[in-house]
Amino acid sequence: MHARATPFLALALLTAGFYWKLTATRGEFIWFDHPDMCALEIPRLQFQAREFHRGRFPLWDPHIWMGQPLIGQTQPGPIYPLNLAMLMIPLDADGSIKTQTLNAYFVILHFIAALGAYLLCRGLKRSRTASILGAAAFSFAGFTGSVPWVDVLNGAIWIPYIAHFVTQSIRLSSFRHAALAGLFMGLSWLSGHHEIPLMTTLGVTIAWLASRRWKQGFVSVTIMAMIASAQMISTIEFGRLAKRWGPANGPVGWNDPVAYLSSSIYSLTPRSLAGLVLPGQGTNADSSAFLGIVTIALAALAIATVWRLRPVKWLTFVALGSGIFALGAFTPVHGWLYAIVPMLSKARVPSRAIVILDFALVILAAYGADQFLRGYGRQAARRIATIAAALGALILIAAIIFKVDTTNETVLAALVAFGFFALQRNCEKLTKPVTAALLLLMMITEWHATFTKPWQSRYEENAQPYARGLRTHGDIVDYLNRQPGPTRVRVNDRDVPANFGDLHGIDMHEGYSAAATANLLHYGRHTQNAQRIFAITHYIAKAPDLPETLGPVFSGRDDNVKVFRVTNPLPRARAVHRVESVPSPAHLGVHVDNPQFDPAEIALTVNDPIALESCAGDQVTVAAYAPNRVRIKADMKCRGLVVLADTHFPGWQATIDGKPAAIHEAYGALRAVVVEAGVHEIDYRFKPTSVYLGVGLAAIGLLLSLTIAVRPPGRRA
Repeated sequence: MHARATPFLALALLTAGFYWKLTATRGEFIWFDHPDMCALEIPRLQFQAREFHRGRFPLWDPHIWMGQPLIGQTQPGPIYPLNLAMLMIPLDADGSIKTQTLNAYFVILHFIAALGAYLLCRGLKRSRTASILGAAAFSFAGFTGSVPWVDVLNGAIWIPYIAHFVTQSIRLSSFRHAALAGLFMGLSWLSGHHEIPLMTTLGVTIAWLASRRWKQGFVSVTIMAMIASAQMISTIEFGRLAKRWGPANGPVGWNDPVAYLSSSIYSLTPRSLAGLVLPGQGTNADSSAFLGIVTIALAALAIATVWRLRPVKWLTFVALGSGIFALGAFTPVHGWLYAIVPMLSKARVPSRAIVILDFALVILAAYGADQFLRGYGRQAARRIATIAAALGALILIAAIIFKVDTTNETVLAALVAFGFFALQRNCEKLTKPVTAALLLLMMITEWHATFTKPWQSRYEENAQPYARGLRTHGDIVDYLNRQPGPTRVRVNDRDVPANFGDLHGIDMHEGYSAAATANLLHYGRHTQNAQRIFAITHYIAKAPDLPETLGPVFSGRDDNVKVFRVTNPLPRARAVHRVESVPSPAHLGVHVDNPQFDPAEIALTVNDPIALESCAGDQVTVAAYAPNRVRIKADMKCRGLVVLADTHFPGWQATIDGKPAAIHEAYGALRAVVVEAGVHEIDYRFKPTSVYLGVGLAAIGLLLSLTIAVRPPGRRA
């Protein structure tokens, strides 16, 4: 038992040691100083953590875009089990996720990645030492070592687990392993980002078809689909009702074509292929393919010496195929697939296929490490080491003699190449443990200089600029929380980049998000009438941008940001007694954009005429407001329409005095109910069928996978 545990302990210590800046400095260094992490993903995690510690699971996020379904938003994995566990950890004194918690989470994710790669290498009959080298390369280097998004990282760390159980299922014709492969594929789909799970699923499907293990493949894919349903049913529901921003043709809907320009922008450049060996050759979508000279040399040694082994052939073909796919617009192959494979256009960042490329190369490197450590293929190893040394010499010549601008990391890579050459020449004189230790040291030296050395200390001047936004504007939040009634703010995201609403629990008109429900985009959002319809009370910026803003009414201490009051805002909940029905959403703008239109008196509907009575003197107030529930008190003098300025979306149910009530869509976007004369309580609850159906299917899929996995091997599934 002790011997079996030793590699896992070694991996744990290796991971903690490689990320010493995160594990040993009490938050002086962070990994998440990235615009999307600090402006979108951490604020959304912060909202979810805050609600968890209040004792409730938020299905609805009321703080951005007038309210959106949390699970439908997908990023950064609102029902991903590891995220949920992390969010349960106690918050700091300000009610925020601790920096140490985020750092520890990052390290744990990389340990999980290393563990999976080690498991795969051992399943492929690699030695423990070679398996540790391969595991370290997958976890600390390349895509997994550089990707800045936690949701994308969470999709990537399960690739070796999936590959392990698929290969074992194919080799043994095993339903147990097929079920576990489906379990981990489903888990990857819960991670919060679709691109890597989609690529992984495509690759696994090809493997099942090529091996003719159709029954095992069916079991695996079925379990994957059931577990993924917990996320994907809500994602699809939201996607069909939303518009997503892109770099080309503006907001696009579910059925709209995604312009190929997006894939072109996010294609891996041919120069970046050199980045497999040399650092500083550019990143693609903020991720690097860099594995280093030693890792690539070991992979080349495997191809040169053990090509006869079927896994080596498969891994080589996987590396070539994923590399060609990652090049995107630089080859016609991606364009052909874009044109014929359904939904592939939604995986708009082909360069992320480098995760598959790196994965295949590091497993090949484990094969090469065994050859190197056992002294096999010495002639091939000598040639490869010579090529590495020649490359190092060229780098130094270019830097010293020809004064080519070369980074310190590239010069260090050249020195490592010389070290690898020297090690190969003298490995016969060294013991196997010493040789392995020197290989690992050279590999880690390359990776550390590229991936963790650039992390800034918080004590440096102007350090961690994006993360700084997570700790500012607390005085503005205190001011807004002191205001009477529900507030909703519009924020200039150039002055306050972080997702202010989710980060601080303040309702926002818009927000830093990949998509918004299409019903909020029927007409101009920044006109005076639209501001009133959406019950916007304040504007946060350095200076006003519309004439109807007053103030500033409060000046914050950070970055010269101020709070401006919006002129004559409408309350969050109110009553109207006149409805005009228009024939289509396109006609809404004709009214809303007309300065003579008064939304305080008239509600608009689309093909939904409502008979009301005329009177005055209603009193409508929001009695309680929470993510999944809103209660309104209404004292109506006659029959009217009570409008709640929150997004209309499937799953919301309304009762009036405990009796079900129909929800109308006011102004093409908001929730409203018809209320008779008298004093009434309106109760909105968010109970989305998509969530309950998805979670139910996932539970069945989990139970099915575990049932098959624990069956004795001799019994058929």
